[in-house]
Amino acid sequence: MSDTKEAIAGLVAVALPLWVRAQDDNDRELRNNRLDLRDLEDELRACCNHGANIRNKLPVNQDFGVGLALSNPKAAVPELIPTTSSVTRPAIGDDATLDYKWPPRTGTYTANGAVTEIGEVTRLALALLFQENRAWIEGFTLSSAPSQTALVQIFSAARALSTVLAAQSLSRADYVTAWSKMLGVSVPGTPPTITNVQTGNNVASVTAIGGQAFNNRAMRLRVTIGPANYGAGADVCTVVFGQQFSSVPAVVGDSNVMVTTVTQNSFTLQLRNGYANGSVLDVNVLVGV
Repeated sequence: MSDTKEAIAGLVAVALPLWVRAQDDNDRELRNNRLDLRDLEDELRACCNHGANIRNKLPVNQDFGVGLALSNPKAAVPELIPTTSSVTRPAIGDDATLDYKWPPRTGTYTANGAVTEIGEVTRLALALLFQENRAWIEGFTLSSAPSQTALVQIFSAARALSTVLAAQSLSRADYVTAWSKMLGVSVPGTPPTITNVQTGNNVASVTAIGGQAFNNRAMRLRVTIGPANYGAGADVCTVVFGQQFSSVPAVVGDSNVMVTTVTQNSFTLQLRNGYANGSVLDVNVLVGV
């Protein structure tokens, strides 16, 4: 064998074990990488299939999150120039009751979670963050945990209220009147009514003076006499309150007025003096309980 062949054979004898060892190392690393990838795949699959993640992907859960996000006062991503516009509070109208269903109507989302249509629960989550609802819920809490007896009372009161309300067919105005009666206050925007104008006693008309007080607590009225003279002490008209008072109120008129037949619902008005046909007299009345 020539010297060249012997040199090459010697190099191969030295290099071959090194190459085999290197190849074994590469195979081992590849095998370990495959095992690591398999373990990672198993962990990712277990994470994706976890009950909490599956529930979070349900449309109704996403709807609630969207409602909370709508009340977020800050931008979702940082801005180079901060915006000066604030989050505008949306109004929830009476038509919301037409949307209540069970199960709730859910929103529509793309594969990556983008919202294409909000769901019914989105409005609920948004409403829970309104100031009045937060105040009501937090104000309704007790200073300490209630007893079981107290819980039964609270539950029974709430269930009784819903039972009574469900049996009614009242308008919002009717409920304003009912709440006002219970609280002993006047019904906003519900003025008294002038009835039984005594034309037989020569009272041509009794009207509220435009632009001046005419409510359940204070009244400025204009009395017109005709077609003949009015005699002192005769009935002029009856004024019916816009809401019934919880008890018989005190009704006081100015020096021209006498008040009779006061009830929780109305009073009768008279004039102290007689007046000639065609006379016009403005009178003041105050009501209180």
